[in-house]
Amino acid sequence: MHRQLAAQALDASAFASFGEVLENRGDTRRRDFSLQFAQANNPRLWVNRLSASPPGPVLVNEMERHPNSAQTFVPMHAGRCLVVVALSDEEGNLDGTSVRAFITDGSQGVTYRPNVWHYSFTSLDGPNEVVVIMGHMDQRTDTEVRVMHEPVHVSWARSESDDRL
Repeated sequence: MHRQLAAQALDASAFASFGEVLENRGDTRRRDFSLQFAQANNPRLWVNRLSASPPGPVLVNEMERHPNSAQTFVPMHAGRCLVVVALSDEEGNLDGTSVRAFITDGSQGVTYRPNVWHYSFTSLDGPNEVVVIMGHMDQRTDTEVRVMHEPVHVSWARSESDDRL
């Protein structure tokens, strides 16, 4: 049995436990963000190509985290993206009850706090490219992937662009 979860619009207050929403909001020319990369980390930047997600719910059956590194995703093209995150339980394992799903508005990026579980950053409105910035640590110790005990089907409100896919 899979749990059903409806994604909500991404906003800073709802996402605060998991990281920061990267957006200007139009109220200033420059907006600084508080999450920083630890000096021990050697920040790296790369570009990932994202395929469009098939229409319909996305099955989230595994998540990853980076215990020592924040990780930032900034889409290079306008288009909504799916962001699925979770916290850890008291033993440090993925807490399936804390899974939340968000939809970007096509102009937002995100930074995950260190230790936040997350699903693949997923493009909903067609192929996209995303800039990824992350502190470079030993991948064997700073990337953990877990299969979820109870997978989640994430759905979202359709838009006109969904009909074009």
